[in-house]
Amino acid sequence: MFVGREAELGRLAAAWARTPSAVLVVGEAGIGKSRLVARFAGDVDALVAEGGADPGGPAYAPFVPVLRRLVREYGAGLVPGGGRKGLACLLPELGELDDTPDLGRARLFEEVLLLVERAAERRPLVIVLEDLHWADQAARDLLAYLLRNLTRPGAMVVATSREPLRLPGAEVVRVPPLGRDEVARLLGRDDVDAIVARSEGNPLFAEALAEAGDTTPASLRELLLAGAEKLPGPGLDVLRIAAVAGRRTPHEVLRQIAGLDDLALDEALRPVVRARLLLVDGDAYVFRHALIREAVYDDLLPGERRRLHARCAPAQPELAADHWHAAGDGPRAFVAAWRARRWDLVLELWAHADGQDHAQVLEDAARDALRAGDAHRADDLAGRALAEVADPLRAAHLLELRVAIRDLHGEEGLDDLREAVRLAPRESRLLGALACTLAWHGQDDEARARAEEAYALGDARSLVTLAALAALDDDLATASALYARARISAPDDDTLLVSYAGEADALEAAGEHARAEAVARRGIAEAARLGLARSRGAHLAANLAEPLASLGRWKEAREVAAPALALDPPPIYRAWILLVLGTVAVQEGSLSAAGALLAQARPLMRGRSRGYDSCLEPDLLECRLAEAGGDLDRARRLVDHVLAEHDLSRSRRYAWPLLALAARIGRVRAAPPGLPTVGRLQEAYRATFEAELGGSWADAVAAWRAVGQPYGLGRALVGAAERDPAPAREPLREALAIAAALGAEPLRRQAEAAAATARVTLSATPGLSARELEVLGLVAEGLSNRQIAERLFISARTSGVHVSNIMAKLGAASRVEAAALARRTGLI
Repeated sequence: MFVGREAELGRLAAAWARTPSAVLVVGEAGIGKSRLVARFAGDVDALVAEGGADPGGPAYAPFVPVLRRLVREYGAGLVPGGGRKGLACLLPELGELDDTPDLGRARLFEEVLLLVERAAERRPLVIVLEDLHWADQAARDLLAYLLRNLTRPGAMVVATSREPLRLPGAEVVRVPPLGRDEVARLLGRDDVDAIVARSEGNPLFAEALAEAGDTTPASLRELLLAGAEKLPGPGLDVLRIAAVAGRRTPHEVLRQIAGLDDLALDEALRPVVRARLLLVDGDAYVFRHALIREAVYDDLLPGERRRLHARCAPAQPELAADHWHAAGDGPRAFVAAWRARRWDLVLELWAHADGQDHAQVLEDAARDALRAGDAHRADDLAGRALAEVADPLRAAHLLELRVAIRDLHGEEGLDDLREAVRLAPRESRLLGALACTLAWHGQDDEARARAEEAYALGDARSLVTLAALAALDDDLATASALYARARISAPDDDTLLVSYAGEADALEAAGEHARAEAVARRGIAEAARLGLARSRGAHLAANLAEPLASLGRWKEAREVAAPALALDPPPIYRAWILLVLGTVAVQEGSLSAAGALLAQARPLMRGRSRGYDSCLEPDLLECRLAEAGGDLDRARRLVDHVLAEHDLSRSRRYAWPLLALAARIGRVRAAPPGLPTVGRLQEAYRATFEAELGGSWADAVAAWRAVGQPYGLGRALVGAAERDPAPAREPLREALAIAAALGAEPLRRQAEAAAATARVTLSATPGLSARELEVLGLVAEGLSNRQIAERLFISARTSGVHVSNIMAKLGAASRVEAAALARRTGLI
């Protein structure tokens, strides 16, 4: 009977009305969490997919039955590639998993999200996940990802736990003990005072105490078994089989294990169901509570337990490995674990191996651990595999795997790749990986030679490396052609998206902001189509946010960054997005926000796995933050550290910006010899560096105008005014207009401070009356004096006087110049 949970049921119903939604039902064992959820699920018109966690279960165990239900209901075609690139690691029936170790976990998460969202489009969906307090970290990570990113209506997640969990966006519904009247209704009797006192309102315990009658069980276990001990023999046998079979046992499976015909099974089950030890759940049976199952299971004699596990194994092939293992049948457990890719169990049972390759099992286990996001375990397993192999080619590929694993920690991997190529010098994939890493580290000549060799041997991905190297040589035409070839010949989705990301990055580094934006947008659309929004889509979001920020479209940059961050992308991509937002925050003057963003990004960029630019980018932001905060001593210490510890010649992206800042705060007087300047953006930074050391600010202003980067232009205009106060009014007015348009508070303060020093008035309306501003706007529209007069209902002579006064006050020689000046200075 369902009593006393009307308020909690109402909260679940309210959450269902506002899907997508999530509810975490929390309460002690036996309090009625599962009963509440089952009642809710039975009332809604939706597909209900259920899963749950058990102590010591494998990774993602709560999700496996949910995903299997959705795939069986709708097919794996709901996700790109039919689930072969992600879901297959959890559902072997989808076929052999495509080998994408660097994106395995990200791809799995994205495919689960797509499957859930597209299933919910076909019919409203409720996902029930029981006993999350037993769930592994991988399952909790997947759940958190789903809750952050379910944005389409029709899907609801309901989870139960004995303890509170931090789940993003989930409403917590706590299930309280029942009151006396509620216990009386539950039991259908009035003499419940003693039961209420002993059970403390726990419905499971109350029911068990009522069933125990006049006896007083000494322990909770005896209390839970009181109802079972009253069953006739066949009923007790079936209950014991169900306890061994698992959380939920289909009728046909129970019949097969019990060895009974349908009539005999029905007769055996009837008293079990009547006693509410097992509940009917569609075509299956579930225990009323997990504690009852545990008590029945623990009450089995060791021999009984082994025999029942052996009977369950053939009927439950997906659980056969665990059943044979519990039955003490090592050889059969080994075979079943091998088929299920349960590598931990395979390794535990290795004494029963029959000619299998131990090193290969270690490698497969390492790859699966990497897909599950357990990089530390993956690293250990790969290292153990390396210690066992003698074949050079196998060792080379294991080294490549270890590089992919350690890349997640920010470790470089260059030495491992060199050793891999030494062991297998004709392997195109290894040569291509080495070329890419060499390019990240500024070793361009060797990178180009290795990439050309890899491409000649068939590694199409090396075209991306060759394109990046062409861009570094300031040959954007060749670079774009190579990126296009890479897209045409891409052997996989990741290479396709890397080509977009690489081209957008190269264009942005060269100051081609508009082109970078266009390429990044095409890449993001492809990532969404391929179901890779979380991984490479987030990478491309960083590539889009950066040119938007450079163009002064800061709001748009945030609008791109926010949903990408919500997808919980891989660490390096999250860091790149955070650094773009941090740079914008510094330029806006939101220094505390910038500091917080930098603090989030720093731990994600440990080591030098992505070369010098990934080291220098956070250093540059930290230097800018210190300077903007007026802490010049700290800024100087940071700059000194960067100059001492880093070879700036290996960074084509951040060397000149760092040097310009270093010159501004007095830490350098000359650039390192031979430092290249590639692209308009780097030319603008170099011109700024030279101007800071006494060169021409006019050249810096012209360079920033050519790039089309308003914040850099504003800084250069202020620098020009500070150098030569005589003609400072117009540069400072333009800088002030830029600051106003961007919302750049530090730039505004710098312009006003420079104006005060030069004794220049920077009024936004230089002596213009309201009517003159109105006339100026019409002049800018191209209207003649007569047309202005007609528009404002004044005489043509009066309008002409206004125009003459306006030109005099602005110092403009023509109407066109007046309009241009008004636009540039923000007057209109």
